[in-house]
Amino acid sequence: MQITLTDTGTVQVTLTAEEAADVRDDLGGIWGSKVSTAGDKLHSLLETVTDERPTA
Repeated sequence: MQITLTDTGTVQVTLTAEEAADVRDDLGGIWGSKVSTAGDKLHSLLETVTDERPTA
């Protein structure tokens, strides 16, 4: 995993597929009302790029 803050203030995160799946599952396990809009969007994005797509 690598996290970089660019000169423009953008955060870039590089994850292996396994790390992405772990983050996806962690976010998916949090009760919906406790996840921010950004967290929910990240969860959805990770679902689109990981092989395993849970239904919940």
